[in-house]
Amino acid sequence: MKRKKHNPLCPLCACIQTRTLSTQAAVHMLEFLEAFTENLMAQYGREIHRHYAKRATRNINSHEPWKGDCTGELF
Repeated sequence: MKRKKHNPLCPLCACIQTRTLSTQAAVHMLEFLEAFTENLMAQYGREIHRHYAKRATRNINSHEPWKGDCTGELF
């Protein structure tokens, strides 16, 4: 079976095509995202906060911030 070429204007990728959600669908999505975020922070919150605390202490070049310290961290 031949795979379809990715359409860059598909609804999930493009802001050009917008679809409206019902209020109920939007509420369900919001509740899911809130639960997901809460569980993620419960599981990985300390590591995430430690990562950003370390990152804040690094010497970052304000003119070229993308040329920062690459320590091999996942974040």
